[in-house]
Amino acid sequence: MMSLIEQIKNGKLWRYLGGVHPQENKTQSTSLAITTASIPKHLIIPVKQHIGQGGQIIVAAGDRVLKGQPLTASDSFMAVPVHAPTSGTIEHIAQYPSTQPSAAPEIAIKLVCDQEDQAVPAQPALDYKQLSTAELQQYISQAGVAGMGGAGFPTAVKLNDRQPIEFLLINAAECEPYITSDDVLMRERADDIIQGIEILRHMIKPALCVIGIEDNKPDAAQSLEAAIKKLKLSDDIVVHKVPTKYPNGGEKQLIKMLTGKEISKGQIPAQSGIVMQNVGTIYAVKQAIIDRQPLLSRIVTLTGKAFPQPRNVQALIGTPIKALLDEFDCNENQAAAIIYGGPMMGFTLPHAQFSLTKTGNCILTPVKDEIPQVREADACIRCGECAEVCPVDLLPQQLHWYSQAKDVKKLADYNLMDCIECGACSYVCPSQIPLVHQYRIAKVEVRESDAELAAAAIAKERFEKRNERLALEKAQREQRQKDAAEKRRATAKALTGEDPVKAAMERIQKAKAAEQAPSDGQSNKGSAVADAIARAKAKKAASASAASVETAMPNTDLPDNSAVIAERKARKAAAKAKREAESSEPAGITTSPAIEAKKAAVADAIARAKAKKAAAGGSTTDASTPSIDGKKAAVAAAIARAKAKKAAAQASTAEATEVPESPAPAVDAKKAAVAAAIARAKAKKAAAQASTTEAIQTPESPAPA
Repeated sequence: MMSLIEQIKNGKLWRYLGGVHPQENKTQSTSLAITTASIPKHLIIPVKQHIGQGGQIIVAAGDRVLKGQPLTASDSFMAVPVHAPTSGTIEHIAQYPSTQPSAAPEIAIKLVCDQEDQAVPAQPALDYKQLSTAELQQYISQAGVAGMGGAGFPTAVKLNDRQPIEFLLINAAECEPYITSDDVLMRERADDIIQGIEILRHMIKPALCVIGIEDNKPDAAQSLEAAIKKLKLSDDIVVHKVPTKYPNGGEKQLIKMLTGKEISKGQIPAQSGIVMQNVGTIYAVKQAIIDRQPLLSRIVTLTGKAFPQPRNVQALIGTPIKALLDEFDCNENQAAAIIYGGPMMGFTLPHAQFSLTKTGNCILTPVKDEIPQVREADACIRCGECAEVCPVDLLPQQLHWYSQAKDVKKLADYNLMDCIECGACSYVCPSQIPLVHQYRIAKVEVRESDAELAAAAIAKERFEKRNERLALEKAQREQRQKDAAEKRRATAKALTGEDPVKAAMERIQKAKAAEQAPSDGQSNKGSAVADAIARAKAKKAASASAASVETAMPNTDLPDNSAVIAERKARKAAAKAKREAESSEPAGITTSPAIEAKKAAVADAIARAKAKKAAAGGSTTDASTPSIDGKKAAVAAAIARAKAKKAAAQASTAEATEVPESPAPAVDAKKAAVAAAIARAKAKKAAAQASTTEAIQTPESPAPA
């Protein structure tokens, strides 16, 4: 069985899905040789003209620059620099509309050309065979070489030898209608292209190099074959003519056709051992290494019936499209549109003030009867033609619905980002729906959504890391505090001989026990009752003793103690009433100190009243009582007053010291305080009255003999 390389050398080709056969319209621009365009009055040079990052601007307004002088610089292969295409003065650096479908503003450098075309000093050619791949990558990147047949991927990035490469494929298909820039380049500069291929072969060392060219370019294919024979490279480089079909020039489509390999989604050709470059890029590599000239110009096809003579011209990068239209006599009034690129993948410019970039290969100015007239799109009739011609096997009809609904998730599910924007679906659509235009807008929305999701993921990751950091700091802080406490505990134990934490806990427990002891209502009540019982027993014993004394002594020899006895009886009755009141109280309820004081004061007042009454009765019934009996009665009254004051003082002390089990509300406490004050006032008033009565009732002392 033949190997894959042998099959390719024998001319085997593979087929891919889809594709269309639009009218070519190529011959009208290939009748003339390449023409060099004039230097315009000024150039608008975008800082970023490729996929990747833009370089750092190293010039300023007012600087004079020479042809080939770098305007930007970078250390990364992904940031391809730009150079001054001719000599002149930097007028300003500002934002200009980009030469892209979105026309989004981008930073560009305006160079006023001095028409002298003075260049930097020439440098000698490099012997690439003596240089390493990394060194050649550096030279290619510094020359500003980027892909000139597609999206403008930095060329140096593809040309590394870190992984084995089996096939180097040269894309010479140029399948887009009207465009012939690569065709005339291969016809006129085939030797330069083969030299560029040799440089790439030295860098990546492929097993085989294959040039894929459509069979509608016989002159270009013949020129390449002649150059290969002249350098005796027939065994290492083969030219394969492929059937003309659009989009043969797509990277994945041409790889499939020439090698039979399919590049999976998310993969790059290098992962399958394949590197592909456009013939225009190959020519720029030769200029960078052999001629030591950076990428300053490119060949662009000026075609369409609005041009009196379509042709290919070599124009400086940054040339205003208006300058090219004027120089080559384009009748803008007849042009139905100014299309940058071909009719399939190109886009219409709103005006001619845009500038030429490294990836621009055609300016098409058709008249009205040359291209289908743009009209309002009809509704989709679900014919399915778009799916039949899609070269990447997508479902354009479904993508159309989801792009209109702005359903980003569904667009991603249906692989919108795999669309190569070839325009085959729009070409066959009977409703003239601008499908590719819709897909371009939808891709922007998908990228924005992906960027938001990526930003959200980064924010979530940062939040989680922050929480982890805070938790770690908290744990470390708690550990430090624990270690410090252990250290203090060990120090205190060493000094005192006991555990300070244990001692503190014991003190806390003792304090709690002490606080709980007086707060127990039952114990307080029990102690109060016991005290009251003890006082009552003492009073009863005193009363019994006094009664026995009174009965033992004859009435004639003893003074009249009826007042004292009456007072004692009154106090006894008061004590009994107090005990009855206490025993009648519900369990768990403590009588207010104010009420107790009031009861005591009332009892004392009753006792004093009875005493006064008894004294008054004694003085009335016995008027002839000797003066000594009156003196004894006065002494007894004074004793009664003293005891009444003492009882009032004890009641006031009990009010201040006794704390009820459950505190009464603020209003009840206020009433109790008022009642206690009234009781004290009444007790004082009764004592004063008793004193007055004593003074009135005291008999005069007998005169001395």
